[in-house]
Formats: sequence, C-alpha cells, structure tokens
Amino acid sequence: MSCRNSAFAIILIASILPLSAAAELTENSCIECHKDSSFFAQYPKLHEYFQQWLASPHRQAGITCDACHGGNAAAAAMGKAHKGLFPMSDPRSLLHYQNQPETCGQCHRDKKRQFVRSKHFAALMDQRAAPTCTTCHPAMSQRPELRMIVLNACRNCHGEGNSEDLPLITARAEHMFSQLNIVSGLLGWAHIHYESHGWPGNSEQRVASLDKRYNSIVNRVHRFDLQYTEDETASILGELRDIFDEERNAQGKRPETQ
Repeated sequence: MSCRNSAFAIILIASILPLSAAAELTENSCIECHKDSSFFAQYPKLHEYFQQWLASPHRQAGITCDACHGGNAAAAAMGKAHKGLFPMSDPRSLLHYQNQPETCGQCHRDKKRQFVRSKHFAALMDQRAAPTCTTCHPAMSQRPELRMIVLNACRNCHGEGNSEDLPLITARAEHMFSQLNIVSGLLGWAHIHYESHGWPGNSEQRVASLDKRYNSIVNRVHRFDLQYTEDETASILGELRDIFDEERNAQGKRPETQ
C-alpha cells in the first residue's frame, strides 16, 4: 500500500476482518439491546445513533459501544450493563470533551502524540474554546477523513466574527487541503509513469523520498502547524512539478516508434 494512503488504513484493514469482528459483536449486550426495534419507541436518538454505528468504520473494526462509552457489555441487566457509564457532559465520562484525546488515543496513538503537542490541546486542557477529537472526526461518520468536516470545524472558531478574536485561518486551511490533494495526485501520476517505464535512473528513490515526506506531513497534521504544512507541501509540489516538466520535455525528444 502506498504510504500516501495511510490515512485510510484503518478502513481498509477493517474491511478484511469481518469474521473476527462479527464473532466479538455477537456476544456484546450493548448490541443485543440496542438493535431491538422496540428500543426506537423509547429512545429514538439512541436507536438512530446505533444505526449510524452499524455503517461506521468503528463497527467494521469491531469497536463496540463499551470501548468508548464505558459500561459492562458482558452484563445482561440494564443497570449492571450501564454501571460506570456517564453522560458526555460529566467529567467522569470517557467521552467528556477533555477526556476524548485519552480515550481515542488508546487506538489512535500516533494521532494523540501529535495532538498533545498542539496549541489546541493546551487550550482544551485549560478549559478554553478548543476542538477535541469528535469536533473534526464524528465517531459515527462513514467518511471520518472528509475535509469539509474539518473545514467546517475550523470555521466555527476561526471564521468571521468569532467571539475569542481568533485568527482567521479558514481560507488558509482550505488552500492547504487543496495543495495536499494536488501533491497526492501528482505522486500517483509519478508512480504510474515511472513504473510503466521500468523506474529508470534514480526515479524510484526520488519518488520514495517524496512519498516519505508527504506521509510525514499527513502524520503531523494533528499538530495543527500550518506553517510547517504549507512550507513542506510547497517544497514537495515544486519537486513534483519539476519531475513532470522533465518527463514532458524528455517525451518530446524521444524518437517516434514506427
């Protein structure tokens, strides 16, 4: 798998593990209770949330309710099953906004390591306005990497007229996403082009180096370091455009085959 696709690895891995995941899910009392259609009449919002979970990457990976919300999934009685489970507004909840980095970080360890080094995390721990995990990554979203979710989250705090007088960086973030998409597309072109020509000269090492640098940007995105991201993306994009121009010129000089 190309390293530029690492952001989607959890979804791809989950898709090849349906049997082991299904074996775990059948013994979970949260699922047995919440899947009951009669549950909808009493608790429609929870029932809808369960339906969203069925189509989510978490379900595909075998991640059940208790892993994030707490409780005892081995207990059949409602009281025992819900023991230790608190509403998200309660600081004791595993999904309280300040606790989410620790809870989500149990699986997403590298993302947590990056996030705790950001200004957002410092503000979050100081109980100031700041995003937490589900601000940008709704847990039940079928497309947790969708850039519009993140951009909308940026606009909530960094848009015009924000109450905290924060810098207006939404347009800058949108440009960053656009440039990263261009880099990803050109890297894909470079792989296909050079592979079709047997990877001449040092092309394989050159593209591998660019792949590694692109992956480093993606892995550091949870630091919210826009300056680093912009500078490194611009540098990689410049090299890829040089490669594109070199190959276009070389192709024009190659003799036509009869």
